[in-house]
Amino acid sequence: MPMLKDRVFTNDEVETWQTVLSTHEKTRKDQVVDIFHSGLATLDIQANKIPELWEINDTLEKKSGFSGVYVKGLEDGKSFYPMLAKRLFPVGNFIRDKRDLSYTPEPDMIHDLYGHIPFLVDNKYADFCQKIGEKACRYIDDDEKFHQFERFFWFTIEFGLVKTADGPHAFGAGIASSLGECDFALSGGPEIIDFDIELIINQEFRIDEMQKKLFLLESKDQLYECIDELVYKINNQVVEIV
Repeated sequence: MPMLKDRVFTNDEVETWQTVLSTHEKTRKDQVVDIFHSGLATLDIQANKIPELWEINDTLEKKSGFSGVYVKGLEDGKSFYPMLAKRLFPVGNFIRDKRDLSYTPEPDMIHDLYGHIPFLVDNKYADFCQKIGEKACRYIDDDEKFHQFERFFWFTIEFGLVKTADGPHAFGAGIASSLGECDFALSGGPEIIDFDIELIINQEFRIDEMQKKLFLLESKDQLYECIDELVYKINNQVVEIV
């Protein structure tokens, strides 16, 4: 994979970054799980400047062994999961249009570097992501089972919720990085379903609209400890797509 380099962002891109992050700063402590905030602080990701990826990686590699890698846009699952298995995470080397402040289906710097990368500072979370990558790669030639891993990733790492003492909080980066999705997810908009692996791996999703169903974890450890059960259920079930 050719390595894309840091680039100079346009004034519009800088303004978009500042607008999204500064708006999130007002609400995210009451909306997003704790490891996201500690990751932002550790990596010094702020609204006032778009960080250089090499600066982020310098700290991230020391904390969890993960690194961000610039890509041009949305990575196909069959290139994405092998990256996870190597403790690499793709970062879209662009910033969304001003018209898409609330949500964009194509992962950009805001979704990837602001949304995903802070979580990867946490070692348990990082280990889980690597394991998901490794397990998914074993099924890369089995389209249905591979897609079940994609559904699981979508409803946990991208759009998961977790119980806290203060109520449900966003655990997925797709929620944490989206102005619209975060408000919608925690305002009673979607149907909230208790975490259930079998339901998740059979639940289809769309990337071009707000999520109508979300799954709620009892705790972060419930996710971290479920990989063996996930693999078992993918290998031993009758598929009924919802």
